[in-house]
Amino acid sequence: MKDYDVILASGAEHLGLRFKEHGFSVYRSATNYDSKRMFPNGDLYVRIPRISRLSGRKVVVVQSCTGSGPDETETYSTADRLVELLLMLDLLNNPVSVVETKHKTYFTTSVDRAERIEVVLTFQPYALQDKAFKTGEAVTARWAMRQIAEQCDKIWVLNPHAPDSIEWMKELIDAGKMQTVDLMHDLVDFAARQFEFEDYLIVTPDEGGQERFDCAGFGKSRTNSYSIELHGDLEVTGKNIIVIDDLTKSGSTLLKAADRLRKQGAADVGLAVVHVLPLVDLGEELLENLVGKIEGRIVATNTIRTHVFSVKNPELTFNVVDKLVKIL
Repeated sequence: MKDYDVILASGAEHLGLRFKEHGFSVYRSATNYDSKRMFPNGDLYVRIPRISRLSGRKVVVVQSCTGSGPDETETYSTADRLVELLLMLDLLNNPVSVVETKHKTYFTTSVDRAERIEVVLTFQPYALQDKAFKTGEAVTARWAMRQIAEQCDKIWVLNPHAPDSIEWMKELIDAGKMQTVDLMHDLVDFAARQFEFEDYLIVTPDEGGQERFDCAGFGKSRTNSYSIELHGDLEVTGKNIIVIDDLTKSGSTLLKAADRLRKQGAADVGLAVVHVLPLVDLGEELLENLVGKIEGRIVATNTIRTHVFSVKNPELTFNVVDKLVKIL
């Protein structure tokens, strides 16, 4: 028996097979009378039928706190994913056994709770709103993380967009309530094997990536929400390059970086991105175009389920479960 059991919330169910391959017991929420986890009015349904098996055990709840992609059967918003996670934590902290003694009459008894409850966020909720950018704004990421921290013993966050230096992030880390997990080193090693690069340079498309990953990169300016320009020259003549980024939706910035590097003399260019976030409209089509335009020279993780990477091109996908089982 493994040291802990795994509960997969809706955003992380695609990780179940790999956890089972590693020998873990995996639990999911059951469905309601309509075989769904969403009632007709939009209310969420959460239930772990075999919850008594978790008594006295360490339990790890895994969730990707972002909205559903176009390939999913039920539509969740980021708020839905967060509430689903909070409901799971609440039932783990207050587990009960229910027996229907007669029609609409129930006998309820308490169940011993899990000994320890930890949470893995493969994608952090509301990470782009990690501080107030305008007067009167809610710091949604801070609120969400504090809500989760109150109901569990520890949170593990895979490559959060919010930096550790932000005060509220630092408070959670210093209190032992949160630990960040950097997947980039593992992803770059995976990329080098996939692209058959023995020697290579690492480049990132923008200043933010240069700060996060401590590597060379371009300057980036944005004319609107959809158009960006890259600036600057790098000494890449005759060299293999891996372009890294923590998040992409369509890959347009990554493709611009690859094109610019080729024009500056790079021998070969491959892409490595941690979080691939498919847009609701045409998201999978855009990712399909990305893989095609870069001729398959791209790898990503499966922190978020996408059909293009998780299903159609598994050889391009670094499975985050392999990292998690080493550190949890």
